[in-house]
Amino acid sequence: MATSFGLPSPLVDYPHILTEVNIISLHLQNCNNAYLPAGGMYIGHYFAWIVAGCMYAVQLQEDPTNTSVAPGPIAQLCGGNFGLFIIIIAGWSTANPIIYSSGLGLQHIFPSMKAWLSTIIVGLLATAAACFPALTNGIMVFLTLAGIILCPMGVFLLVDHFVFPRLGLSSELSYNLREDEEDDKCNVNNWPAIWTWFAAEVISLPVALLTPVSSYFTPIITLCFSFVSYIGLTKLWVRKGWIVYEKDDTHSPLTSIVEEEETLEEEV
Repeated sequence: MATSFGLPSPLVDYPHILTEVNIISLHLQNCNNAYLPAGGMYIGHYFAWIVAGCMYAVQLQEDPTNTSVAPGPIAQLCGGNFGLFIIIIAGWSTANPIIYSSGLGLQHIFPSMKAWLSTIIVGLLATAAACFPALTNGIMVFLTLAGIILCPMGVFLLVDHFVFPRLGLSSELSYNLREDEEDDKCNVNNWPAIWTWFAAEVISLPVALLTPVSSYFTPIITLCFSFVSYIGLTKLWVRKGWIVYEKDDTHSPLTSIVEEEETLEEEV
């Protein structure tokens, strides 16, 4: 998304972040593999939105009263019919990874369905939906709100893996405190995370929906609040004795995988 000055901002592209991070995570073999695609997407989006800002400036110069940001008319104004054609191709190429991941989701619902068939079905449905701007604009708002709602989860993962060990707190609480050590299911609630998530949404969603603040910037509040609140509440739970780390020496499958990767990298 571009700012009001026509310049891109890495803080407001949450609909793309929400979808692309999931796609990258499907194919990562090593945590270091994320640097190249992340850098490519950031640089690509950055320059793409610089160009978009310049094209929007051309539209305003042509007609100062036209403040629409619809990509089709702007592309046709700057590049004629060829520009309109490029926008269509760009839409398809940008949507390819998302269509692929959606096709995989459909295939999980219907296991007997072939991957190519599920991808075609999702692609046709997406193409039909794209013909109705009111629907697609609503989806963008939905994805933005979904990004706000899911922001605390990213904070929990970051804090749990990188911050808690440095503070002397145990990571992966729900797994390490499970009732049956032979069972990998997490059956203990992480109440600091639950209350942090609830409080973060109580604060951020009204800001996004009921105030002039753009919803694209609201996750900044959510991220900062979740980081401080999760650490603070976890320390409070430990001090009050509401959390007792009885199984600090256990490791979840995720921790074991990360440790194995680090060991392999050191050997190489």
